[in-house]
Amino acid sequence: MLINTWYVAAEAADIKDKPVRVKMLGQHFAIFRGEDGEIRCVSDVCIHRGGSLSGGKVKKNCIECPYHGWQFNGKDGKCEQIPAAGPDASIPKKARVDSYPVQVKFGWVWVFVGDLPEEERPPLPEFAEYEDTENWRCIRGEFKWKANYARVCENALDPAHAAFIHGDVFGNPDDPSIHPFEVDKDEWTGGATFFLTRPPIKGIWKWVKGNAKRPAVEVRNEYHMSGMTVLLRQNISSWMRLALFDVNTPVDENNTHTRWILARTFFRGPMACFFMRADADSKRRTLKIFEQDRVVVEDIKPILVPEFEDELSIRSDALQIAFRKRRQDYQNRGWAIDLEADEAKAGERRALSLPSPNRKTVPENEWIIETVPRTESRLRPRLVVPEQKKSV
Repeated sequence: MLINTWYVAAEAADIKDKPVRVKMLGQHFAIFRGEDGEIRCVSDVCIHRGGSLSGGKVKKNCIECPYHGWQFNGKDGKCEQIPAAGPDASIPKKARVDSYPVQVKFGWVWVFVGDLPEEERPPLPEFAEYEDTENWRCIRGEFKWKANYARVCENALDPAHAAFIHGDVFGNPDDPSIHPFEVDKDEWTGGATFFLTRPPIKGIWKWVKGNAKRPAVEVRNEYHMSGMTVLLRQNISSWMRLALFDVNTPVDENNTHTRWILARTFFRGPMACFFMRADADSKRRTLKIFEQDRVVVEDIKPILVPEFEDELSIRSDALQIAFRKRRQDYQNRGWAIDLEADEAKAGERRALSLPSPNRKTVPENEWIIETVPRTESRLRPRLVVPEQKKSV
């Protein structure tokens, strides 16, 4: 699992007057809305006696621990009040918890988990269809997997599985070939465009259209490392277009929480006509596709994505390979949680926290809770060549 990127922690509409407990990357967070209306996120463990902060109350822009009433500022994690110490007592420097940057976009709460300064953090993904309410109708939902987030993302990026898993929805089992395509990518994103043949016509439409061949569907698949986002676009016809935007939050290494938004250019009202509820039908179809994928994805072995040489890849896997290489780049930078070391520390019965930006500015001796272990950076140190003295 990776740090130093953004993850979707919750629906913004669900964060009201009480804190909410969220699990991401194997750790718990407390998310709350201050009296100023802003949403904040802190580590869920109180550094005093380990109380769960999410079980407490919101006091102004602080979260109050339900155990002893310690209040922590959601902006910088500092303790603002210790009731048992009295009103005039000084607050120890170590009385702080990790606090994490928050943004609200697409109706979701995005939390930056990591210690990068603001200017070095990745951007959030774009989804222009969500903003274009005149031409697109959006619905939203969620789906939970008993599978690793990287396996879930790779499945969504893979064009070749459509003919076999989704042959009754899109993709044609009688014509499963994927023609060569190019992957375009940058530091945070990657994408590719290809064409899928459609399933054979069935039912009344076969009687109407006979054996006429259906035109191929243009498909564009993209990933963005923030949110472990996958964006799938389908141009079914000149007036029928779909865009599925889903974010995949690793709850832990074996579980993933997917939140999704489906945008469409047709039937833009909630009731398309008297006999058809368009929104409900779109949601049913979307969940059907996730359920079809679940059957395979939750049974993939190994659970975690292995090294490149441990699986055989071909040209139709190019977009997945680009995603793997980008993940590998994050790992090489030292941005991956060391799962084995993390499990060992958990065996010591010690509370741990995921790193926050304040870890880079506040001295290490002013923290009580240790951060989860990370893999070592594999980037080669930059070679500095000493200046040669000029001979006189």
